[in-house]
Amino acid sequence: MLFLLLAILFSSMLSIVLKYLNSDRPYGVFLVNYIVCGLLAFAAMEPKVLCSGDLTPCWLGAITGLIYLAALAANGYSIHKNGAILSSVFTRLGVLVPILVSVTLFGERPTILQGLGVALAVAAAVLMNGRPGSGKKTSEEHKVYLLPLILALLLNGSSDTMSKVFTQLGRRQDDGLFMFYIFVFAGLATLVLLVKRRQALTRKDVFWGVLVGIPNFVSSRLLLAALTKLPAFLVYPCYSVGVILVISVASFFLFRERLNRCQMGAAGMILGALVLLNL
Repeated sequence: MLFLLLAILFSSMLSIVLKYLNSDRPYGVFLVNYIVCGLLAFAAMEPKVLCSGDLTPCWLGAITGLIYLAALAANGYSIHKNGAILSSVFTRLGVLVPILVSVTLFGERPTILQGLGVALAVAAAVLMNGRPGSGKKTSEEHKVYLLPLILALLLNGSSDTMSKVFTQLGRRQDDGLFMFYIFVFAGLATLVLLVKRRQALTRKDVFWGVLVGIPNFVSSRLLLAALTKLPAFLVYPCYSVGVILVISVASFFLFRERLNRCQMGAAGMILGALVLLNL
């Protein structure tokens, strides 16, 4: 249980740091973040070899790394437009994507409760964007930008899906190597963006990149450790709901973020949907 609680704490810390950063030029931070994650992944990798004879960790890690970068950019953009609370809710709702892929590609079938969770999630997404046809404009304070939320949902869900794909195609002894290549290729893609935009790496980028990279890597490792000690049906609902609750409380005290009644109801529905989807 300690590993799970720490995973929730570090994952929440990642979103809070991105919210506090709130930068429209985040790629220097992302680059340092991936360098830190790559170094930590290599340090934790046993044995420390860059090729195990199977190229699956390399090419699948490359694809996943690009998705990771897109997901991190989407998270930062969504937090900038909608705040940390709504963004974290939709990020965790990305669990819909691997469920859909598992059903269509791997022949898995959702339970009745998971089907109810999908329906509840869709209804919550509509409610979160306001009541259609009400004729009332949403105030700027509570305005919801739906596109960044949807992008965060799809890209974070896709990154989770790639881990599922690797469990089907790769070998368990190559898990650490897969994680290493994810961060390497995500870092290389970020470096290309920096050079293309002619953005110099600053001391501020290094500082914030370390603050993002450490919780980014540690939360993933702690969640994996929690799954080795506790059943998955307990870990995933607690992890998803716990992160949302911690971010909600922290955002209220640190950033004075508030939700209107409609959004609070939708957030509650999404929490219920997350629990149903992970049962």
